[in-house]
Amino acid sequence: MELIILTGLSGSGKSTGLKTLEDLGFFTMDNIPFRFAGVILKDLKNSTKDNGVKRIALGLDIRTIINENDFNTFFNEIDNLNIDYKIIFLEASTQSILNRYNLTRRKHPLTKETLLQSIEDEIFLMEDIKDKANLIIDTSFLSAKELSRKIELAVASFSKNILLNIHLQSFGFKHGVPIDADMIFDVRTLPNPYYLEELREKTGLNDEVYDYVMSFETSRILYDKILDLITFLIPGYIKDEKRHLTIGIGCSGGKHRSVSFVRKLEKDLKNISEVNIFSIHRENERGNW
Repeated sequence: MELIILTGLSGSGKSTGLKTLEDLGFFTMDNIPFRFAGVILKDLKNSTKDNGVKRIALGLDIRTIINENDFNTFFNEIDNLNIDYKIIFLEASTQSILNRYNLTRRKHPLTKETLLQSIEDEIFLMEDIKDKANLIIDTSFLSAKELSRKIELAVASFSKNILLNIHLQSFGFKHGVPIDADMIFDVRTLPNPYYLEELREKTGLNDEVYDYVMSFETSRILYDKILDLITFLIPGYIKDEKRHLTIGIGCSGGKHRSVSFVRKLEKDLKNISEVNIFSIHRENERGNW
């Protein structure tokens, strides 16, 4: 049985995440109290051959906790069932969650004197489960499509016995720096294909642009230094038991130079057996191309 527990702060995108997991073929359950969730999982595991349910996604949030003992009891139960599970924790900045609740006019599950107090109390109460998470996604500046893409990549990485999952992301500085990146490299000093009319409307996924970007000695030197640093750090991250590493490569618009570098990094890093490589081009996902 494959189990993914999707949890996090109210207003951080759990509904979108569960819908994505459902589209990926997971049997999804939401808002089941901790004390009942363990019983249901036990029954599903014992009858897996009969009911055909092999992939389960369980949505848990502050509404499912009846008392402080429920958290530990639930995880003890699934550990005793020998169920291999992964936890994805969704969060967002306090201001982002405030804005979302003010926009939708929905009521926060924690009924405090103010919305701000409810959000701050929930952050404190969810700390324990956040500490257990295999992956934490900050959705403050993510669209629903971007969140779905990150969850799809996470599920793919969970299904493989890989020590470190490296997420390569091209982006444009003029559209903002990705807040979830562990490392960011700036390639704006390289010659820009944007100023060549025949390349302007193309992207780094086109060979003409890629070949142009990588044709310069400065590009090759910069690339070699970035690759050397990443490969040097990988054993340290694995030793430290880090499971996900997000690397951002940025240029001005996120269309030419950064995409070319991500394209080459994806090819070269795939030769390392201990890692799994995923790439995403943020500005394409956002429709900025």
